[in-house]
Amino acid sequence: MAAHIVTVMTKIEETLKIALEAHAGQEDLDGNPAILHPLAVGLMGNSDAEIKAGFLHDVVEDSSMTLEDLKNKGVEDEVIAALALLSHDKEKVGYFEYVENIIASGNVTAIHVKLNDLHHNLQRGKVSYEAAVASNDAAKIKELERINAKHEKALEMILTSRDAATLCFAMR
Repeated sequence: MAAHIVTVMTKIEETLKIALEAHAGQEDLDGNPAILHPLAVGLMGNSDAEIKAGFLHDVVEDSSMTLEDLKNKGVEDEVIAALALLSHDKEKVGYFEYVENIIASGNVTAIHVKLNDLHHNLQRGKVSYEAAVASNDAAKIKELERINAKHEKALEMILTSRDAATLCFAMR
């Protein structure tokens, strides 16, 4: 049993190293290290696959790494399948169609990670919005209102989808 735990932890640690490498030097809208978001999403996971996919969920979108690169680094097929769904190609697919694709896939890992992603985005979005209001930053307020509304709608889409909701709550 102990050997299994070490093996699993090593693999999770390896995905964390990949995420750290991919997001090195990147910052979020508030100037914080970008890696903090994938760390939070990964730590919200309830399975090894969810933790790994959470750590890696922004790698393909926000770095030069591809799904093939991740596969070549030893990331498991289950995680790659979730990441394929979680990686939004903004030039080809609109945001809400992207969310619908995740829902329609029935991929429990992808759905759970997207839920965790949205929850964390809304949590930090609220904090950022309050700071923008306090500093009277009209441009940032407007941008955060747009982003937060998009994330709230996506969260509602998942939670009101009978199939996704059944998968999400049956697996928790």
